[in-house]
Amino acid sequence: MSEDLLLKSGLFNGTECFSKVEGNSLKLGPLIGLFTSRKHISRLNRQDASFRTLEILKASQKARTVLYHFSIRNLQWNTNTINGTIFNPISQKWEKRILPFPDVLYDRASGRAYRKYEDHVLARNKMDEMKIPKVNAVHYFDKWDLSRHLGRYRDVKEYLPETYKYTPLHLKKMLKRNPIIYLKAAIGSMGTRIMRLESKGNKYKYSVYRKTLQTGQSFSLQRVNHKVADFFGNDQVIMQQGIRLIQVNKGNVDMRATVQRNSKGKLEINSIAVRIGKEGFPITSSRTGSNIVRLDEFMEKHGNHYSDKLEDKIHQFLIRIYQRIEDIYGPFGEMGIDFGVDTSGNIYFIESNAKPAKDSLYQSFDRKTIDRAFRNPMEYAKQLSGFQS
Repeated sequence: MSEDLLLKSGLFNGTECFSKVEGNSLKLGPLIGLFTSRKHISRLNRQDASFRTLEILKASQKARTVLYHFSIRNLQWNTNTINGTIFNPISQKWEKRILPFPDVLYDRASGRAYRKYEDHVLARNKMDEMKIPKVNAVHYFDKWDLSRHLGRYRDVKEYLPETYKYTPLHLKKMLKRNPIIYLKAAIGSMGTRIMRLESKGNKYKYSVYRKTLQTGQSFSLQRVNHKVADFFGNDQVIMQQGIRLIQVNKGNVDMRATVQRNSKGKLEINSIAVRIGKEGFPITSSRTGSNIVRLDEFMEKHGNHYSDKLEDKIHQFLIRIYQRIEDIYGPFGEMGIDFGVDTSGNIYFIESNAKPAKDSLYQSFDRKTIDRAFRNPMEYAKQLSGFQS
């Protein structure tokens, strides 16, 4: 292709992709538009791509999809184009190009239903009107909305901890039934909006994690409610029954599964990482210094305490939860599913993530599994686009 034609298409010399004929036109692609933050775009402009961005780029190149990144500021509605940031394989640099709207949207931006994100909401609505296929039906989950909908399905009820909206009155009733509960912002991620609350007689102990572990106690439920208000502000808060999770060295153990659709649209469980938390910490995460291992490693070391069929039960649970979430919101190309196993071997759903960061996967799995986790969304997007390999 001539340089002029390449410029008009938004592509670079050396770009590998597919082509298809539509009427009298030759179309190149598929174009995968990764919707992201302005901060992320600024990093690319400084040639400071994160490891995750480089993994996605590598996956896109292997799938021969054309991946570009854009933020809310890059949308040009008057010309129906996007001032995207795309990797130039010749210069080996991230560069700006005027590109058409994508064949498939890979939404990894923020933009919840808050006033400060109104422009994101409007942009997503416009792209929905353009009928651009999406890797994931929604870009985040409201924990209360998801719990309420899942509770309507008999085949997943056994996996759901008791969950209610938080009010001071309901908190008192909840603590009477459950001496340990977790309060969570209905919209929140990375474990930053979670409080663990334990009732012992007339004493209440609470713990939160914000850069460091913070703990406290009170002899008054009224003061606890003040603490909840201070910590969560105006966020909607849910209360969940505390699960007596299995423990290692007095640290809670939970799990993060990466479940995806592959190039044929078939569901596959890419990986299950086990997170062994620190004693006293309300959450398990790579950020809080949890030890992260593969499920097979964990079972080899600790599996003598559990049923031989636990792994099969976990796989069945993951597929069932994934499909039910799709029944509620629509199709997903990937999902992070957090869950726990209690001391009796029962499985409990904790939450789901529509933009899995893959940190736990990255820290505990082999190169082949990591590559597949990043490539599957690109292959699935290619399938959605109608381009055939």
